[in-house]
Amino acid sequence: MAALADSRRLAGSALAGALRESRAVTLARVADLDDAAWKVPLGRGLNPIAWELGHLAWFAEFWILRGPHALAADGFAEAARPVRIAGPDALYDSARLAHADRWRHAWPERDALFATLQAQLEACIEAIPIPAAGTDDNADTALYFHRLALFHEDMHAEAFTWMRAALGLAAPAGLRLRATSTRRSLQVAAASVTEGREPAAPGFSFDNEVPARTVRLEAFEIDSAPIDNAAFLAFVEAGGYDEPRFWPGAAAAWRATHGGNHPARWRRHQGRWQARWFDRWQPLATDLPVMHMSAYEAEAWCRWAGRRLPSAAEWAHAAQTCPGFEWGGTVWEWTADPFAPYPGFVPGPYRDYSLPWFGNHRELRGSSFATHARVHHPSYRNFFTPDRTDVFAGFRSCALDS
Repeated sequence: MAALADSRRLAGSALAGALRESRAVTLARVADLDDAAWKVPLGRGLNPIAWELGHLAWFAEFWILRGPHALAADGFAEAARPVRIAGPDALYDSARLAHADRWRHAWPERDALFATLQAQLEACIEAIPIPAAGTDDNADTALYFHRLALFHEDMHAEAFTWMRAALGLAAPAGLRLRATSTRRSLQVAAASVTEGREPAAPGFSFDNEVPARTVRLEAFEIDSAPIDNAAFLAFVEAGGYDEPRFWPGAAAAWRATHGGNHPARWRRHQGRWQARWFDRWQPLATDLPVMHMSAYEAEAWCRWAGRRLPSAAEWAHAAQTCPGFEWGGTVWEWTADPFAPYPGFVPGPYRDYSLPWFGNHRELRGSSFATHARVHHPSYRNFFTPDRTDVFAGFRSCALDS
């Protein structure tokens, strides 16, 4: 895990290089698309490309260059310094501009937008501080907003990738979903485990990871790898989508609107199963992790199989202690837990990162094939509403408690 930890302690030239590389990845996700593809339709989980790029430039400038920050009377973050390069706040702050309103404005053309992005990037890199001599705490405080902007941009690059998949655009060059090893059962002993990170932990922490908490786990059995297409196909062909007992409560409402008796990005064509991969239908590869799953589909499979989803604490403990536990770089993994604050949670300066989403989102762990390696960390908590199928999400299972 040393490399993972180091990604949260980037400083100096390494941090500058990471910011440049992150921007290059972001632009590679959209620069190859023609003007028609840039006209993204209004839809959940989507944004106009020009707005989203402008938001990335604004976000980095706002937090890195325009401090100090305060919480204004209207509840929005307020910067002491005015816009230099990317703005205004009213248009590029995602908290201020409602999602549907992002289609009601004329955004800059590509050349002007790319020039703004370049100027913002260079200004932010020039502002990377040299921390005062002393402890790592000094470095972590001084570099907090540069690291926040870096991870924020990495996440948006992944969002551009699932946008391409949702709109049926070609996959970005070089990205592929890989198979995992044959799934087997791992036995995990009972333990008291620490989940999350202490405020004084070296390096960057997301606010929802802090403070650490102690959780008592009973012994459990967990899959060594995510569920693959072959295992999920067995559920489909057994009529799992049509069996009400696998779809209780909120899952029943989701199932009623979903339609069909198989995943949304599967189809039966000329007697064979196919799966949608960005702009094309391909034969269903049974050894690949099942993907584009809602949490409700994951739980339905578990009910059919006599299994359950792991808790987030079980997942993280197994990821850090179990040899043979394969995680990261394939699919995000749904857990059984709602996305909720750890006891003692205090929102970070960027209050909208976690605080608005507690209560109605579900926690995921791991990372997908489209996630930058910097984001891969066993403490990282992803979160989406349980009905989402556009993100690159799958799941693994645990044995039912005896």
